[in-house]
Amino acid sequence: MKALVWIMLLGGCGNAAAPEPKPEVVEKETTQRIIVSERVAKDAGLLVAQVEMATLPATVELTGEVAANPDRVAQVSVRVAGRLVEVRFQEGQRVAAGEILASVESSEVAHVRSELSSTSTRAEAAHKRVDRVAKLVDAGTASTQDLETARAEATVLDADVSAARQTLASIGGGGGATARLELRAPFAGVVLRRNGVVGQPVAADHVVAEIVDLDHAIFLARLFEHDLARVREGADAEVRLDAYPELAFSGKVLTVGRQVEPVARAVIARIAIDDKSSSLKIGLFGAAVVVIPDPAAMPLLPIVPSSAVSKIDDHPVVFVEVGVRSFEVRTVELGHAVAGSVEVVKGLKAGDRVATGGLFTLKSLALKSTFGEED
Repeated sequence: MKALVWIMLLGGCGNAAAPEPKPEVVEKETTQRIIVSERVAKDAGLLVAQVEMATLPATVELTGEVAANPDRVAQVSVRVAGRLVEVRFQEGQRVAAGEILASVESSEVAHVRSELSSTSTRAEAAHKRVDRVAKLVDAGTASTQDLETARAEATVLDADVSAARQTLASIGGGGGATARLELRAPFAGVVLRRNGVVGQPVAADHVVAEIVDLDHAIFLARLFEHDLARVREGADAEVRLDAYPELAFSGKVLTVGRQVEPVARAVIARIAIDDKSSSLKIGLFGAAVVVIPDPAAMPLLPIVPSSAVSKIDDHPVVFVEVGVRSFEVRTVELGHAVAGSVEVVKGLKAGDRVATGGLFTLKSLALKSTFGEED
């Protein structure tokens, strides 16, 4: 802080003309310091950490939005024509893998069940005939050819039974003898859309529900031309969304597009992200910080937690410990930040100790001291 002292040179009395007064500027450098009592330090949760010299990985920040992973989206459709007789879900509802979503009554299901029942009965009779013919062969009253024929008929009927069961399973027919088929969730997820009400006739391939697994989603990041050479597939990333700025979603770059959008002049980088908090929603905007490989040797710089940096008069400052509960307010120049740490390009050196907790109290005391001096 610089104080300007103006010294006016006053001339003596008499007829002689007094020399013009000339201002003299005296500059005095002062450093703002804050001393905190033991009680205030305890109440404020004051914490101090030593500055480390390190190199943060290089990063690039990309804006984008959340989208569904196409490999984790399913359209649950009716496989045969029929009528909806039960719907057990609503849009936005979470469903478990294998959970019954709806039931359809279909004449085709009834026909397949009838065929299965009839074929199973004939197959059972064929196997009994094989047993009888085998006994007759042993008694010498039937030929081995008769036995082979009986066995062939039984084998064919067994194949027909298996085919009927597979047909019933493929169209979603459950157990029992009803004409209903069940539509089940292929995996756990959230229902995006429902398309059907009880009593509605439906045709084959009618989509009743669309399910998406948002625990494993995609962040569609816009990668501009000047960063194309820096971002690689497989790079680690951290995504933060405007709706949940306090949450960080870890991810990895899956693919970098090959087509540049003519208007935005950007390609789409797809970043796979996992959500353990059930917070992701399709279309949410945010930004991804992608770690990029940097083969050039990076200089070691002081690294501090992002929580150690405050702002006073729009300038970043840290509170450097200079004594027992005594801190110096120091303006710093910051570099880039990664995963809760930030580079300090100017203003700190190795061995300095800075406050990482209780900064609200220290900043309040610093501002109060400044206002007092201005008064």
